[in-house]
Amino acid sequence: MHLSMGKVRYRTCFASMRDSHPFIRWKEYDDQHYFNIYVLTFDMNTSKSSNFKDFLWATLLNRLSLEFLGLWPKTDGVRKGKLDSDIRVGFSFIMLTFALLIPMVHALIRVSGNMALMIDNLRFTIVILTILLELIIFRWKQTVLSSIINMIAEDWLSLNQRAERDVMRKRASTTRLFMLSLFITLILAYVLVIIMPYFDIPLRSLTNLTDRNKPLPFQTYYLYNTDKSPQFELTFFTQAIALFQVLMIHYGVHTFLVFMIFHICGQLENLKNQIFNLLSSKEFNTALSSIVMTHLRLIRYVNNTENIFTSIMFLMVLQFYITFCLYGYLLLTLISDGNIINMANISQISFMGTAVFLVLAQIFLYCLGGDLIAVHYDEVYRTICDLKWYILERRQARNLILPMLVTEKPFCITAGKMFPLTMSTFCSLLKTAAGYISLLLTMQN
Repeated sequence: MHLSMGKVRYRTCFASMRDSHPFIRWKEYDDQHYFNIYVLTFDMNTSKSSNFKDFLWATLLNRLSLEFLGLWPKTDGVRKGKLDSDIRVGFSFIMLTFALLIPMVHALIRVSGNMALMIDNLRFTIVILTILLELIIFRWKQTVLSSIINMIAEDWLSLNQRAERDVMRKRASTTRLFMLSLFITLILAYVLVIIMPYFDIPLRSLTNLTDRNKPLPFQTYYLYNTDKSPQFELTFFTQAIALFQVLMIHYGVHTFLVFMIFHICGQLENLKNQIFNLLSSKEFNTALSSIVMTHLRLIRYVNNTENIFTSIMFLMVLQFYITFCLYGYLLLTLISDGNIINMANISQISFMGTAVFLVLAQIFLYCLGGDLIAVHYDEVYRTICDLKWYILERRQARNLILPMLVTEKPFCITAGKMFPLTMSTFCSLLKTAAGYISLLLTMQN
């Protein structure tokens, strides 16, 4: 079956039934890949087209950022589109590896033995290595990511009530506000890191072991003379492009996790409302069946989210430990230094203070998101327990036992499948990191 919409053509690839509505999935096969997976539903209710527009609106920023990196899944079978994604991912990998990571490791070898210079190098090298691994993991999990996007689309298109739609739009608006705020913050950080060194205001410690007459934004060491022109300009420009790729990978991957967390919270809130209205439903068994199916979909959704992000979250926790300790150590060392009233030290203290705040805010938001999911899931469980089951028929009341047992175990997102991301975990991480900073200061003294 084929369908023509202007210059864009689609073909049927999958059909299914959900909530008594036929779902037809279309695939675009022209050269303009605005969206690779469409899930449309034929219904006499004209609100479905509005739901589809809401879905495109909710995922717009995520799609643009991940598509820029080649990480948005290409499932339409068009070879050209997949090759384009491979080229973009390959370009990011090459830039991060050869423009930043290898020269940074080379510089780390040259300053080995000097604790202050090694820490100054590691605070950037570890971040670059972590983001490079995030790029590899996200590319490796494209199949799981594709299934998640399909489920998100079906969730939006299955919204039948105005209240459910308002809940999802509210969650999506919060996500978009967070994404825009983070994007502005990262752009300011990019300008700070690139522009300040150009005007001889370094954000790191300079040393003749790695830096020549013209310092670069990062502590790197190349086999050629970077003081000569145009070698210096080309190297500076290469590091600027690589840093932009680093920020975009970080932005795309982690904002998608934030989007999924808020989507789960919105779906759990709608599920709670469906359970609350269960007894007033005229078709009890049909309504209960729909609730069970929605719950099973949420379980699969959380499992897929865990599949993609558990390794990334483990890397983030390790990065939090190391970078928080290194930044905290350097910050306290500079503050305790007697000669802090100069432009170089002031700029470094400002930069590291901002970096410490951002690292804390990032891990705090992830742990807060994990707590939000747990709280909403607990509300679903409490709503089931508070149902007036005693006014139901015996068979209907008995059917509530299984959903009650399943919802007793809460949802959670873990780091490396070892510990959940909750506020108690955040407090433990903070206390442990503070202990390591104290240890580093003791070793320095």
